[in-house]
Amino acid sequence: MKTKRFIVVMLLGVMLVGSLACLRSGITKPTVGNVPPGWDLSNEEPYGTYEELDGTVWGLIEYTDTEDADFVQIYYGDVPSELKGNETVRDPLTDRAIAESMFEPDETGVMIASGQIAGYTKMYDSDLDLYQMEIVFVLDSICIDIYTIYDATSEDEAQAMLIINSISP
Repeated sequence: MKTKRFIVVMLLGVMLVGSLACLRSGITKPTVGNVPPGWDLSNEEPYGTYEELDGTVWGLIEYTDTEDADFVQIYYGDVPSELKGNETVRDPLTDRAIAESMFEPDETGVMIASGQIAGYTKMYDSDLDLYQMEIVFVLDSICIDIYTIYDATSEDEAQAMLIINSISP
């Protein structure tokens, strides 16, 4: 009986410390204001779920097009050290997007995403006729790292960008 009570108290303590860490960090889940018809919230993981080797901590919001499986994964979390003080600087934003890309980009640069300067990478896959993009920007004091795949149509691109451009703190 004492062992069970001890385990429960320890688990509650760990959960409380984790919750306080999230509150202290100031990281809150961003809001997505526009979701196209046919797209659903398909995954949601709270801040603190993912951690990179450099100590950057993330949460996730994911939307998926139920018609053709396009998706937008929105990771939100700590501003990585190389972006602190460089939140609107082309090269650090682009470099971070390149580092986060899970593909070999055909195109890199900066764009405006959700009203912010963002670094991006983009690749066209001719075998599957789709695009992959990685987009990185800082929104207030939160880093947003987006990975999206969509069919190579103007409609599918517009739907993915509608979600991306409606992200707010």
